[in-house]
Amino acid sequence: MPKKDSRLIVYEKMCNLIFYSKNLMLKFPKFERFGICTEIKKEELDIVRLIMCAWKEKDNKIRIQYLMKADVEIYVLKTYTRIAFKARYISDQNYKAWNEQLTEVGKMIGGWLKTCQKG
Repeated sequence: MPKKDSRLIVYEKMCNLIFYSKNLMLKFPKFERFGICTEIKKEELDIVRLIMCAWKEKDNKIRIQYLMKADVEIYVLKTYTRIAFKARYISDQNYKAWNEQLTEVGKMIGGWLKTCQKG
């Protein structure tokens, strides 16, 4: 079995987060499915795209830019989850679990970013 690149773990975590959030967004009111749900999906896919761009990029300076953008998108996504929680679209447990997953992905991106900045 081929060895996995450790940077792809963040991609797998992000895909799991997308699946988790997809199930949560089914709880949102119908009128929000074209509002905040669309924005959440867009942000999640943007993060995946930035992760893949960073992984494929050879130039460290450009890779750092992609990772910094992905980090910002994580914060934006956390804001959307907070809005969903405050509007009572999701429960306290759902909010905590969703935020924990986002934090974990953010830490992985931050660690990758620090590694790139050292080298």
